[in-house]
Amino acid sequence: MQDLGIGVVGLGRLGYTHAYNIKKIPQVKLIAVCDQQGELAQQVAEEMNCAWYTDLRKMLENKDIQAVCVVTPTAHHVEPVTAVVQAKKPLFCEKPLASSMADNLRLAELIKQSGIKCQIGFQRRFDPAHAEAQRLIREGGIGKPVYINGFSRDPFPPPPWACDPSKGGGLYIDFLLHDFDMARFLMNDEVQTVFATDSNLVVDSEGIEGFADNAAVTLRFEGGSLANYHASMHAGYGYDIRTEVFGSDGNIMIGDLHRSAVTRCTKEGGISKPLTFQSQGKLPHFMVRFTEAYALEMQAFVDCVLNDRPAPISENDALKAFRIAVAAGESARRGVPVAVDS
Repeated sequence: MQDLGIGVVGLGRLGYTHAYNIKKIPQVKLIAVCDQQGELAQQVAEEMNCAWYTDLRKMLENKDIQAVCVVTPTAHHVEPVTAVVQAKKPLFCEKPLASSMADNLRLAELIKQSGIKCQIGFQRRFDPAHAEAQRLIREGGIGKPVYINGFSRDPFPPPPWACDPSKGGGLYIDFLLHDFDMARFLMNDEVQTVFATDSNLVVDSEGIEGFADNAAVTLRFEGGSLANYHASMHAGYGYDIRTEVFGSDGNIMIGDLHRSAVTRCTKEGGISKPLTFQSQGKLPHFMVRFTEAYALEMQAFVDCVLNDRPAPISENDALKAFRIAVAAGESARRGVPVAVDS
């Protein structure tokens, strides 16, 4: 089978990670990288032994590129995603699809009409701990899931653009979007209403309008189940990602402060399954905590393209998570619960 040629646009921390992972996948070849910063693009290309561009449309003219990975900042997704879709090439797009609801809707429709394969970068679905928990829940390991309690805490603020609700979406879109996707994934249900509140308590807002460094969100699912999430950007002790799913016949805890593990509690007793990651000292940041997940999600994208399978996480999933995030932001502004469909 011919190797799948992939190009990567956007060479920040995550763009570099995706390019690195692509290089390690059999039957795949990293053809080119692209970034508006020519020096950065050239530096990465020399390291990765591939071509480099500063103009995405010129990169798309390279006939050896059969699929594209878009990892630009959220506010700059529209142009590259549109270009890739128009070029009719399979697309991997880091979450979210776009930074506004209008652009999300437009791009999702554009992708649907084009018929291309599109996978969204929600890497937690591929994390062994979260995937194992989801399997246990689907198999009835805790009975009916009725409540989720989750923590997403960054050790320090993300880049300035991600802190700004008008650019990266702030806590709801840049950070909690992963939790909103996981809520749907673990509960196997859609969110009906959202109630959120937030505050700026520790981190200097630097004049960013609507800035919050802590947020608390309550979700109510269509089936009546509930979820609570706390997000923060000043957990100085490390990157703290933990989730608990409580059911009618038991409980599942994903992760703890020492290792990535899945613990299931039932009336017969608790069962703990340590996985690959072991922390030493401070909890590592997301690039280390989800190293395996990032590699597995890119492998899944390659598999769906080479084997003509549906993308495991589509633009529709991205749109649904984004609706929850928008409703959360609106709820925090208004101080009332907000229906997701509104």
